[in-house]
Amino acid sequence: MPGWRSPPGSERAPTLAEVQEKQKRLTAAGYDTGGTDGRVGNLTKLAARNFQQKAGLVPADGYLGLKLLAKLWGG
Repeated sequence: MPGWRSPPGSERAPTLAEVQEKQKRLTAAGYDTGGTDGRVGNLTKLAARNFQQKAGLVPADGYLGLKLLAKLWGG
């Protein structure tokens, strides 16, 4: 997958469906992911990083992990 890297810490890599869900939620929140194709490209990583910064998530690394998803669900 382009732009892919190992998950931080003990997190597992997100599935295609999970990436698509996060892209949909980021897009709905006003962040441009470049589409909901399930690919972790530059726009998706930038959208995730910008959302993480605004939500106060540390580190704001652009990784589409569980903390990001929890915040996108309103947690």
